[in-house]
Amino acid sequence: MITVRIGGSEFPLDDVMEDPGRYARQLERAKTIQGFAECGCVDVRPRPKLVIRRHRDIFLLARWPEQAHHHAGGCPFHRHAQGTPGTGDTLDAFRMRDGHHDIRLDATLSVSTHTPAKAVQRAATGQRTKAQRRSAGLLAFLEYAWEQAGLNVWGGTGSRGWSACWSQLTTELSDCRINGKAADGLLHVMRRWDPARKGEILAEFEAWQGRLTPTSAGNPRGIVIGEIESHEATQYGGKIVLRQSTQRFFMSGPHYKGLQKSFGTALAGIGKTDQRCVAILLVEKSPSNYLTVVDVAAMLANRQFLPCDSSHEVVMADHLVARHRAFRKPLRNVGRAEVHPDFVLTDIEPETVIEVLGMTGNPEYDARMAAKRQHYRSAGLPFIEWDAVAKPIESVQLPPAGTRTPDAR
Repeated sequence: MITVRIGGSEFPLDDVMEDPGRYARQLERAKTIQGFAECGCVDVRPRPKLVIRRHRDIFLLARWPEQAHHHAGGCPFHRHAQGTPGTGDTLDAFRMRDGHHDIRLDATLSVSTHTPAKAVQRAATGQRTKAQRRSAGLLAFLEYAWEQAGLNVWGGTGSRGWSACWSQLTTELSDCRINGKAADGLLHVMRRWDPARKGEILAEFEAWQGRLTPTSAGNPRGIVIGEIESHEATQYGGKIVLRQSTQRFFMSGPHYKGLQKSFGTALAGIGKTDQRCVAILLVEKSPSNYLTVVDVAAMLANRQFLPCDSSHEVVMADHLVARHRAFRKPLRNVGRAEVHPDFVLTDIEPETVIEVLGMTGNPEYDARMAAKRQHYRSAGLPFIEWDAVAKPIESVQLPPAGTRTPDAR
């Protein structure tokens, strides 16, 4: 179990992340007197520091600048050390500027009622054009946010509910910029419903909605992240209800069909005790004052909100959690890695890849898996495979934690 030192006391990190309001007094005192908290994920001294940030009337823990790589691999605050960005990084959709996330989305964040659409500018033959920065879709942004917040990492013990997700996403994205705009007022991560904080939660959401009110200049848009509780067709298209609110989000018929077609695997997790469906919505207010979805993406996760690409991966994630293994889930829409493993065990040296095979027999799939195996062997990375269709999860032989695995070459 990872602990956190707040002032002179030690508390379970999971508890503080899941219910920060319960530790408000201790966190406020530590912020005033000491100025930081200390993570207990490693035994070395000094411990990695954690920032204590105020959010309304509670306090949240966040990564300390330049210390993320000092945390243990299974700690939610751990990140690999990053070098100085190269020239190519300036064109990435996701980049860091002055220590803050700078994100470029393939989305229009406000629709003007006055400015006509610009004509496409074409360069003259033989004339060089300036390289344009890449942009990313909503799913890539959701996965980037999940990874940067450490929500694709499991430390081997504890628990994680939506409050911890909200806490980590809120602190990680608080100072980010999206398409040049400050995330404050643009991005809203839904809070877990708590009757004791009903007034505060409703007021916060109403204030955010108020910024989306159409003006004579145009319609501002906002981004919402939450867990889908239900979705269904309506007379005019479809609607989504998030678990953290009774708010209805409406969408047109084409948008609703697109959601079902593109994210059917994630939507299939709704209502299942072992699965979660996380969504990111780009919304605007309709003339009738409804919140209308103009773009949407969804991501499947297990009950601890670890991202998964299939129901088979949910089974594997649950298997690893039940056996108290520390691991991470590399995300496909983030980074430029040559291959993206399904899971990586981090409590063993060297780290060991786990591949979940769910489509064995499909020629294209088998070819991709063969290429992955060759990559792992060439890189000397140990790997384990589970044929989820042919074998039960109990057949998977995991190397003991803390051991050193043989060279895969």
